[in-house]
Amino acid sequence: MAHEKSGLIFDIERFATKDGPGIRTVVFLKGCPLRCQWCQNPESQLSRVEVIYDAEKCADCRRCIEHCPSHAIRIDSYFGLLSDPEICEGCGLCTETCYYNARKLVGHAYSVPELIHEVCKDKSYYENSGGGVTFSGGEPLRQSDFLLHACRACRQEQIHTAIETCGNVAWQVFNNLIDELDLIFYDLKHIDPDLHKQHTGATNELILANLKKLSAAFSPLIVRIPVIPGFNDSLNTQKDMFHFLKNELTRVEAVELLPFHRLGTSKYKGLGRRYKMENIHSLKKQDLIPLVTLGREMGLPVRVGAV
Repeated sequence: MAHEKSGLIFDIERFATKDGPGIRTVVFLKGCPLRCQWCQNPESQLSRVEVIYDAEKCADCRRCIEHCPSHAIRIDSYFGLLSDPEICEGCGLCTETCYYNARKLVGHAYSVPELIHEVCKDKSYYENSGGGVTFSGGEPLRQSDFLLHACRACRQEQIHTAIETCGNVAWQVFNNLIDELDLIFYDLKHIDPDLHKQHTGATNELILANLKKLSAAFSPLIVRIPVIPGFNDSLNTQKDMFHFLKNELTRVEAVELLPFHRLGTSKYKGLGRRYKMENIHSLKKQDLIPLVTLGREMGLPVRVGAV
């Protein structure tokens, strides 16, 4: 039954306009099989509750250390008062005892009815704008059972439902879900399996195979390519990716190029992680014009996506 399912969610963004048509609510689920070096949501990667720390708000009173029952908080000269993810139990006592809101729990359990109650608060906006709900992450298909029941509940409420996926899951997971979806955003990061593994932690064979199957089984499908300097931003690399999309897919509604940005930098520090892309300049919309031109010349519906 739907009420027995629960999911671990780290954010719910209302009034979003860049993750599908109309005004949307984006539900961010924790857990991801990839470790993309440019990931803007590092708090999405682990499938458990975490504590994120804001050094700028911290007054160094160290009440968090005193009240942590698992002794998970350590002092680091660069990162500050960090909760060790291997020790932290996610109880939240350190966040409750912090007078300065310098600590925040990332990840909250929702039942399907609780989540649907939340997203239905803006149902009138969806109806008036042609919007709906988009499940993102992390990788939402990592919590496939919860996602399936949540999408079914959205369909019962006549809410347009979309997902954003990296595609690195078993095909059966897609096959179980596609009848409950109205739109799929599918990430394509590189065509070379070795370079893909070097920068994301996994090869791309399963991702490419799933994309080909999905293009034959589902519509509308939008392929998103995050354009990352030094990784896949060259004309030759994009040409190879466009060639795959043009010749291997049955159908694709659009190809969206997403310019790299560094908005997640502070999150990495708050989680005690080094951000490998912190010295790479963000891209602007105009930087992608040559790639858009190339894709359109090859006969693909390429555009610049959310900035």
